[in-house]
Amino acid sequence: MNENRDGKVATGADWIIPGLGAAFATYYLYSIKDLDWEAKVSGVFCAVVLFLLIGIFALRTVIGLARGTHYVEWRSLWETRQLAIIRGALFALTVASVAIIPWAGFTISTFLFLFFAFLWLQRMSARNAAITAGALALGGYILFILILRTAFPTGPFERLVAALTGL
Repeated sequence: MNENRDGKVATGADWIIPGLGAAFATYYLYSIKDLDWEAKVSGVFCAVVLFLLIGIFALRTVIGLARGTHYVEWRSLWETRQLAIIRGALFALTVASVAIIPWAGFTISTFLFLFFAFLWLQRMSARNAAITAGALALGGYILFILILRTAFPTGPFERLVAALTGL
């Protein structure tokens, strides 16, 4: 949240993440309708908590607007051209990552998302980005797929590991 010199708090751009979070939670609730009841309970719990937090944020914003301590502005999204390009690239990378999950599977799509995000956002060397993204994607595979048996989309990596190890 940005604050200007007269003490008013800018709001508007702050609603992008809650808006996307609400959209994701709604999609998630829709997508778990065929899963076991344990998954449904977990999903509903997470969605309710998220919607509750968004509601608190909305109430805070409405009260701030009514009191005159907040004002709506969207300029902070376009502070500089370079920042807008980075944000646009990250959004495009996120969309591409979600789009390839059905074919690449959880592990490879996670690796690719993190690898390119580290290259663009952190300005890591390709070697360090590959090592870090590989470790995180492999950790996610071990935690979510091997240990928690989460039904993430399988891809070539998951099928290869299953064929080689029987896991």
